[in-house]
Parts: sequence; C-alpha cells; structure tokens
Amino acid sequence: MVSLEAKDRLSNQEAVLGALLLEDKLVGPVLSKVSERDFLDDTYRQIFLAIRAQFVSGKPVDPVTVRDRLGGGEDWGRLLLQIMEDVPTAANIWEYVPRMQEQARVVQGRGIALELAGVRDMEELRRGLDKLQALTVERQDVRRMNMEQMLQSFWQRHTTPHRYMTWGLSKLDEQLFADLGDMVVLGGYPSAGKTALAVSFAYHQSEAKRVGFYSLETSRYKLTDRLISSLAGIEMAAIKRGALTEEDWAQAASAAPKILKRRLELIDASGMTASDIRADALANRYQIVYVDYLQIVEPETRKANRTEQVSAISRTFQQMAHGNGILVVALSQLTRSEKTRDESKYIEPTMSDLRESGQIEQDADAILLLYLEDPSKPNESRRVLKLAKNKDGERGRMYLTFDGAYQRFRQSVVDQAAQPVAPMKRPRQYKQISFADRFWEGIYDDDPNDPFRDPGKNQTGSADGQAKPE
Repeated sequence: MVSLEAKDRLSNQEAVLGALLLEDKLVGPVLSKVSERDFLDDTYRQIFLAIRAQFVSGKPVDPVTVRDRLGGGEDWGRLLLQIMEDVPTAANIWEYVPRMQEQARVVQGRGIALELAGVRDMEELRRGLDKLQALTVERQDVRRMNMEQMLQSFWQRHTTPHRYMTWGLSKLDEQLFADLGDMVVLGGYPSAGKTALAVSFAYHQSEAKRVGFYSLETSRYKLTDRLISSLAGIEMAAIKRGALTEEDWAQAASAAPKILKRRLELIDASGMTASDIRADALANRYQIVYVDYLQIVEPETRKANRTEQVSAISRTFQQMAHGNGILVVALSQLTRSEKTRDESKYIEPTMSDLRESGQIEQDADAILLLYLEDPSKPNESRRVLKLAKNKDGERGRMYLTFDGAYQRFRQSVVDQAAQPVAPMKRPRQYKQISFADRFWEGIYDDDPNDPFRDPGKNQTGSADGQAKPE
C-alpha cells in the first residue's frame, strides 16, 4: 500500500512533468534548475530524460514527440495523457519544483543515514557525513572541478584553437575574446547609433548562432526597416516615405536568400522583466541574447529605489549568461554629456558613466562605449567605439564611420583621433605622510636631535646643500 508521503512525492513529480507537456516554453527554465536526480520514481525520471533529450536536440516537446523518444507504444502514450489530465494548468509549476526537490533530498538523506548506521571505521563515517553535508547545501547551479578535472579540461579545450565570438569588425574581433556565457555591455549616448550597431552585431552572429534581439524601445518593424536598408542597400528615407522604386524592390529580392539563412529573431519586449526575458530566451533556445536597453527593462519590484532596480536587472542578466551559457549583450544609456563648454573638445565617457548603476560595471565581462568623435558635428562625425573593460584582453578604441542613409557601420580608414582627447579627471590621490616628511615642512629644521631627519641632508632641506624650493 502506497503511503501518503509517497503519493505526495509522486503527485509533485507528476505536476512538474504535466506542466512541461502542457507548456513547452517552461522546459528551458526548468532544465536550468532541475536534474534527473530530483525524480525519485524511475518511470517519471525516464519521461524527464526524454523531455530533456527532445529539448536539447532542438525539436518540439509535446506528448507525441516525447512518446516516440521513449520508444513509442500505447502504454507510454496513455501515461503521458493521464499526466496531462491530472495537471489542469502549468501556472503553478514553480510551486511544485522546490517541493519535489526538497522531497528528493530528504529521501536521499535517509539513504545516506542508513549507510552511516553500518560504517566500520572513521574514514567511512567522514565520507558519509561529507555526502550528507553536501546534500544539505548543494545547489543545482553550482559547478565544481578538482585539479585533475581542471587539467583535463585545459588539455581538451586547447588541443585546437578556440573560436571566440565575432562581431563583423576585424579590429574588435582581434581584441574582444567574448564567448557564450559572457555578459557584454554596449553603452552609448542617445542617437549615437548603439541600436543600429547592436542590430548589425546580432545579424552577423546569427549566421552561426541562434540570436534573440529583445527590443524594449524600438518596434520589430522599425528594426526590420533598418536591417533591410543596410542589407539590401535601400535608402532609409525611401523606406520611411514608402517611395520604393522597382530597382529597390529588386535589390530587396536579391538580398532575401542571404537574409533567410540567418537565425535572428526580433522580439518586442516592452513590459517584460529580466526574468521574463530569461525564461523566453531559454524556451526559444537562444545562444545569444541582445537587450535594448537595460534601463527600461521592467523591474521585478516597485518598492526598491531606481539604482537597486537596475542593479537587480543587471545581476539577473549576468546570472543568465554565466548560469546558462548564453552570451548576453545588454545595451545601456550613458549619463554624462559628451560636450564641454568648448565644443572643439570632448570628454570621452568612462565605465562610471553607465546610467543609474555601478552594478552594471561590475557584472559585465566586457564594456563597449559608443560616442561621437566630434559632438558639434553630429551628421559628419565619426563614431568612437571604446573597449573600456575587457577581462580577457587589452582595452583600446577604434573609429567607425556611420552611413545614416543605409544604417551601416564600417571601420574608418584612418584609425586615429582627429582631435586631442580632453584629459580624463582622475580621482584624487592620497599619500600617506611619514614623520620624516615633516622635515620638509620645516617643523624640525632647527632640531639636530630629530630622530626622523635624513642624515644625508643638511638643514637647508636638501642633500646637495641647496634650499628646498617653496
């Protein structure tokens, strides 16, 4: 006879599986938190493994595909349908997941306790206690490696040269060693062109990776117009005015085969929280995610102040990148004005100019800053792309030309500044003063018994006999 506790365990496992079969968008987020060891029942564990294998293969997850993955048969089909009937909604899955995991840990802990009852020496006792302690503190997203595993990993990963993410700009490709699992921030002032640059990055990377571009400010139709203008060579003004010629339509048609090969999706993300974006990205198996832009992502709570809200958003995207192996490129506004009172000079932005949160600066693995070289001539000025933070490489800057008519960025032929950069303000340096330094202030000039005097210097305050200048 099955106990009430066992029935409760089975119902929680069934509820999780039923929710996954009812709503396939939940599979990605759940896989990031749940493993097969959380399913104590062998039959349910097999179903979970089939769902996971189906998801990882990039194929749809539904009762038919999961049944086929399990080997087919009417028995599996009936069981899957029964599970779905017993779980009328997928909305409560996040209530069932922690309960299922806790029950699994308790049962596993009992098994370890039984092993401890039969230990023969202190060494076995220590091993058992270590396993029990690990069970109580271990989290699903914690990954470890010992030194042997570290060496094996190094040899395996570097047997052949690793190909890092490319951006379509050769100089940036040479300096920025970004990879899946990193968080890159692209900061810029309004109208500097950061959205256009980000879209061009995303399109370039979608040749090899699955990319999701979440736009909270610009509609997917406007992003489409910019992409078609750039890729097909059609003037943006003609697209906006609806004045496309037969030649324009022919150019769009000729660009279509190349465009259709790219795996880029444009998403209207207005009103989405960082958690919403993470869940959607996992459900759609994006390998690279762009967020335009970070400061207008909907906060999870309204009670916190603005800096705390943006900090929480930044941390969520950083955890999404590192925890799920996704390259996250988050766009950000800058706060400081480009201009000084003398418009012939400019002050280049720094990481501290990222708007509303220093947390962004800490979370990012790399930070790119885009700004006008000459703010007094916005229509003629080149863009400067500054690599302000680069954990795995050198910092630097490059110069880009922007063709607004076709929404295109290109590396400038002249890769140097056209005007001197205004010196950056440095934080004040505080120097620790020793007692000996007071000699220079003239306090002990007349005291031959001063123990902190430099014996090599005379009372004029210098080693060569000349008075120290005022």
